Amino acid sequence: MEALRLTPGQWRALRYLATYSASAARVGFRATQLRERTGVTDDELGGLADLGHVAGRLHGSTESPLPSIVITARTNSKLRIHLTKSGKKAAREIAPAWRVVELLRDYGPLSVEDVRHDAGVDNDPLIRLDKLGFLHQELNENEEVMLSLTQKGRQYAEPYVHGCA
Repeated sequence: MEALRLTPGQWRALRYLATYSASAARVGFRATQLRERTGVTDDELGGLADLGHVAGRLHGSTESPLPSIVITARTNSKLRIHLTKSGKKAAREIAPAWRVVELLRDYGPLSVEDVRHDAGVDNDPLIRLDKLGFLHQELNENEEVMLSLTQKGRQYAEPYVHGCA
């Protein structure tokens, strides 16, 4: 499955894990902590495990992290989540798309050239986001293509605030 098709909670969880994975490489992140900080649900975590993007183990276990643990021990407070190799790849795929939606969220409609420059992306993430319905395009008075977020794009751009989804 293409990483850009994941849910907003899954995007946030992968980005969070990728950002802080070096500090928790051995012990992983508590699933409760990941849920609190990213808003990812148990079902979304299970979906990431099904895709092989995350694996889990119970705190204190010497076993290798396994995706099946994430699915079977969802509500266990000792569950630790680890980012897998495919999860790191998915997080890298999401990163440029995240920069685009975050930029458009913060600054509103911008020209394609401004988005490419300010987000540091080439055309590929813009094309993919457009095909997935994240972006709206229109011409301004200078005949420049302006990009803005659709409702779907805004759902992915909004940061998670604890207690709100």
